[in-house]
Amino acid sequence: MPDRKVFDAHFHIGAYGTQSVYGRDIRPIARALDHRTGDDCAAYLVRNGVQGGVVVPTYLDEQEIAFSYNTLVLDAVQRHASLVGGLWVSPLPVVEYALSKTLASLPHPRIRALKIASNTWRPYGINPSTWTKSVRRNVEQILDAARDHELVIHFHTGHAEGADPLALEAYMRRYGHAATYQLVHMGEAIAPAFAFVPRFIEWIASGYNVYTDTSLVPAFGPSWLLRELDRHNMGFDRVLFATDAPWESFAAAYAKVASMDVIDTVLDKLFWKNATALYGFTEPAS
Repeated sequence: MPDRKVFDAHFHIGAYGTQSVYGRDIRPIARALDHRTGDDCAAYLVRNGVQGGVVVPTYLDEQEIAFSYNTLVLDAVQRHASLVGGLWVSPLPVVEYALSKTLASLPHPRIRALKIASNTWRPYGINPSTWTKSVRRNVEQILDAARDHELVIHFHTGHAEGADPLALEAYMRRYGHAATYQLVHMGEAIAPAFAFVPRFIEWIASGYNVYTDTSLVPAFGPSWLLRELDRHNMGFDRVLFATDAPWESFAAAYAKVASMDVIDTVLDKLFWKNATALYGFTEPAS
């Protein structure tokens, strides 16, 4: 169990179950760990000694399923004071009806984020030059909603096409000032992290309101980012602890951050203060 307060700034609700991937039916998450309900999410926090977290929908290639999991998020945050939520949004024209319904549900006092995964936008990419007029209009509606309701955009970064930090650069030039962003995973894998960390520093220097989290990225990533932030005298307020559970175990995610060679006050920022300030979270009374 952690010996400090912990806020998990990004984990998932909605069963992944069995999916057909690369020509095989797979079930990568054990049924007992697949977060099917808000009760499962709240139990995950209690089991690991975590005081609170941001829960967002599990997503598949089928956009409609991810949108349907928004109802799980809403139920979870209404029933559990330890949870705040992020709703799934997508600019794809085929799901405009679901996007309109989701945005119309705002504001909600316990919804603090909107979840974007541009790796699911095929045939469009994250570069605005690949968008049609309708995709651009839908992206801008999402950003307007985030601004109007003071929500954080959770933006997937990683090795998959559409999430590469190199491709994200064009998006940030166009829309970097339009919202507050949590760029999740810090690139997710070794090569994308190489691209992400120096650009994250540049985006902060350019005045973009960007944060990132420690989920999934290999252990060198958070340590390297903290050194770069220190070298540029930027402070450590932009880095959040997260697990992406059930895709990363809490124990592994916690050890990755807790084992870094930094003072306790920095760890307190990463594990608790940065995210609770960003999300306006107050620990529930025991």
